[in-house]
Amino acid sequence: MLAAIRRFFEERLDRDPEEAPNQTDPLALATAALMIEVMRADSRQDPAATERVIHALEDTFDLPHSEVEELIELAEQELATATDLYQFTRLIAERWEQPGRIALIRNMWRVAWADGSVHSYEEQLIRRIAGLLYVRHSDFIQAKRETRPSD
Repeated sequence: MLAAIRRFFEERLDRDPEEAPNQTDPLALATAALMIEVMRADSRQDPAATERVIHALEDTFDLPHSEVEELIELAEQELATATDLYQFTRLIAERWEQPGRIALIRNMWRVAWADGSVHSYEEQLIRRIAGLLYVRHSDFIQAKRETRPSD
């Protein structure tokens, strides 16, 4: 089990984008995977949630739409073989400072709110990811409040 996790990091996530310019940025891949997990948490395929994921990835990584679609495909493949979320959160926690991690949590809330309400599974998942990213609970709550659609 540990060997499989180590191999995953070596093959996919621990690559330096400068060394392999045509490779997918591992940070973007990990971010996309986490956002897709939030999108799937309530078991509904909501086009608004998909659009929020796409928009967040375009803005965060300054990518064109076509590259974001490819990134989402790759992230879905990674999620299909992943055993947990730690492999994604570890990379983000190591490479992003607190403001970047909070921005990711904020984007996850936007995805969760896309259908107008937050399902308990979505909230539980975002809470778990925030913990793995060492985001303070107060920042977690503030991000939720900031992204809640006005009635």
